[in-house]
Amino acid sequence: MRKPAALLSLLAIIVVASAGFRCSGGSADPSRYLYVWASSGHHDQPGVGMVAVFDADPASSKYGSLVNVLTVDSAASMPHHTEFSPPANATSFFANDFGADRSWVIDFSTPDKPRVAGRVGKVPGARKMHSFARLPNGNVLATLQFGDGKAAGDPGALAEFDRDGKLVRSGSSVDAAFPEAKIRTYGVTALPKIDRVVTTSSPMDDEATEHVVQVWRLSNLELLKTLVVPAPPGDTLNRYPFELRTMADGKSAFLNSYFCGLYSITGLDASPKIERVGKIDGFGCSVPYVSGNLMVMPIAYGHKFVTLDISDPAKPVERASLAVDTTFFPHWVSGDPAGNRIVSTDQGDGIPRIMIGTLDQATGKITWDEKFRDAGSDKPGVSLENVSWPNGVKGKVMAHGALFIK
Repeated sequence: MRKPAALLSLLAIIVVASAGFRCSGGSADPSRYLYVWASSGHHDQPGVGMVAVFDADPASSKYGSLVNVLTVDSAASMPHHTEFSPPANATSFFANDFGADRSWVIDFSTPDKPRVAGRVGKVPGARKMHSFARLPNGNVLATLQFGDGKAAGDPGALAEFDRDGKLVRSGSSVDAAFPEAKIRTYGVTALPKIDRVVTTSSPMDDEATEHVVQVWRLSNLELLKTLVVPAPPGDTLNRYPFELRTMADGKSAFLNSYFCGLYSITGLDASPKIERVGKIDGFGCSVPYVSGNLMVMPIAYGHKFVTLDISDPAKPVERASLAVDTTFFPHWVSGDPAGNRIVSTDQGDGIPRIMIGTLDQATGKITWDEKFRDAGSDKPGVSLENVSWPNGVKGKVMAHGALFIK
C-alpha cells in the first residue's frame, strides 16, 4: 500500500493472512532455514523475483549466510506476501507478486532447495492477489484487491484454492448496501469453527478507499455483511483497516489499522459487531505476529515493535516495547514454529535488512539475536543493501515475506 505522497514514500509490504494462535515456547531444535521472498526490483520497477534461503540454525558455523536462492520470475514487479508460516498440512506455500499480478506455489519438501511447484490460478472477474490464509483442509484463501472494473468502485474479491493453486470457488466484495464503494480486499483471517471469514479493505497506493471489514461464509464464500470501522468525528485511527487475527475462542477476531487503532470483532456467527478497544502510539502498524496471549506489532514509522497482551481482546495491554534505529522501518513479523524466535523485514523505505529476535513469553520483551548478522558488522541483522548472489543478482534487494522452514 502506498501512502499519500505528501505523507510517505511507497509501502512495499505484506498481510495478511490469518496467523491464529500458536504456542511458541523455547526449543532445542529450531528451524534450520529462513526463506525470504524478495526482488531486485524496487517498488514497481521490474526485477528478479526470488526465494532466498538463509542458514537459520544458531549452532551452524554459517549461521546467517545465504544457502541457496531460487529465481522464481525474471520479470517480477513486486514480490510481496507469502503465507506467514509453513503449513503443517502441506509441503508448499503460496507467494504473490502483487505488481505483476502473478502468484506462485513454492515447494519446500527439500528445505535447502526450494522449487517452483506451479502458478496459482487466475480468478475470473478479479485481479491483484494480496494475502493468504491456510485452511484446515489444506486449501488456501486469498484476497484480491480489484474486480474486473465493471462494478462501480471496482471492489475486490475473496477466493479459495486447493494446495496446488487450482481455483475452488470465489466471491465478490461488491455489496449493494455500499454502492460505488472502493473496497480493496486486503487482509484475511478464517474462523472455521463458525464457518466464517473476515477481510479488510486497504489500498496499495494513495487511493481513498472504504474503511470497512467484510464478513463471509467460509463454506461457499458468500458475502454476509460489510461493517464500517468506527471512529468518532475527527478521529483517524480507523483509516486503512489492515491486518486481522483469529482469537483463541475461534469465534472472534482482532483488527489493527495502519493508523494504529485496535479493534475487536465479535458476534461473527450471528450479529457481527466491531468496537475500538485501544490504540498504539505511532504510525504504520503493520503485519503482527501472535504467540499465545502475545501480539508483536511492528510499527514502521515509529521505528519500533510493541508487544501486546491480548488475553482479553477487549482490553489489550502493552507489555513491552523495543525501538530500532531510524534506518529500519519494521513491517513484517512471523515466528519460528519450532521455538520462540521471530523474524522481521523492512517495509521498503529504509535499508533492507532481515532481523531475527527472541520473544520472551513471560514478559513480552524482544531481544535481537546478536549472532545473526553480517560478517564484520557492528549491529545485528543481515543487510540486503549490496548482495552478490549465485543467481546473478547484485546490488540492492528488497525483501518482504519471510518464514522459518524446519
